[in-house]
Amino acid sequence: MRILMVGVDQSTQGGMWTVVENYLKNAEFCKKTNLKYIPTSITGSFIKKISFTFISYIKIFFELSRKKYDVVHIHVSERGSIYRKYIVLLMARLWKCKIIFHMHGAEFEVWYRSCSDKKKKYIRKIVNKADRILILGEYWKDFLCSLVEQPEKIQVLYNAVEVPEKNKYRIEARKLLFLGVVGKRKGMDDLLTAMKNIDDKLDEDIKLYIYGPDFSYGIEQRIKKSGLENRVDYKGWLEKEEKEKVMDEIAINILPSYNEGLPMTILETMARGIPNITTSIAAIPEAVSKENGILLKPGDVQGLQQAILTLMDSEKIRQEKSDKSFETIKEKFSLEKHIHEVLHIYNELEKSI
Repeated sequence: MRILMVGVDQSTQGGMWTVVENYLKNAEFCKKTNLKYIPTSITGSFIKKISFTFISYIKIFFELSRKKYDVVHIHVSERGSIYRKYIVLLMARLWKCKIIFHMHGAEFEVWYRSCSDKKKKYIRKIVNKADRILILGEYWKDFLCSLVEQPEKIQVLYNAVEVPEKNKYRIEARKLLFLGVVGKRKGMDDLLTAMKNIDDKLDEDIKLYIYGPDFSYGIEQRIKKSGLENRVDYKGWLEKEEKEKVMDEIAINILPSYNEGLPMTILETMARGIPNITTSIAAIPEAVSKENGILLKPGDVQGLQQAILTLMDSEKIRQEKSDKSFETIKEKFSLEKHIHEVLHIYNELEKSI
């Protein structure tokens, strides 16, 4: 079996790259699939992005012309991503490869509904050309079924993470974590407001650490304007070498998002037994429940405040949710289970060639 996978460059540092990296780091998966990976998008200036994509198309063209690939596994999100990947899809069709669209876009449905009728028709045409459409949760099925002429092509494939042998949560941890792109979509306005409102109710040693790219939000200025310099600390990128050490010191992960798919930060922290405070959107309730975390409606600042106080005031509640978080990931979202399902999908498509 030969698999060509297409997605994003490492520089993007988002959830899609994290999923791709799991494949690239799994020696057994790479060996069984003869995996070749080519990214088509990168961060940077417009010229840099266009040049990178054009060169990637050339690489994909020559790769497909030189070797016989059974499946082209394409990672897709909304807007420009789906148009870029359509070129890849057409090349894969030319060489009679089976095609997987692996849908990651947190805002795909919102974006699609905002498009003109002409664009919607074009998007449906692109999506329908895939042989298998992988989605991150059951929540997305109804919407995708309205776009796809053959709903049997659609399959739920949860994001997944490596799971330690035992729960590594440290009950004495006092740090709060936000990990993701810093901005309004991720609920950063709500989180800063909540931290401001409960500043005088939290013990002095409890602090929120924010990790992730800030493209235009101005998080440092907002922290200063809110008078939260002693309570909130923006740390920038979380390097892989640091992640293990950072996770060791986290009491709660907080992600009050308005739009998501199935965030890797939630799965990664749950695998470490870290309870999550997050919102009941997209596929998040398929991972986080009242047993292992706290779910809120987007924009519920008062609920967010109370959730932080409740968990930080009770080691018993935190430990119970920690144990349930670890169990949930081990049973439902382990990388081992995910890899097994992907290989099964590849085998099915290969047999149908």
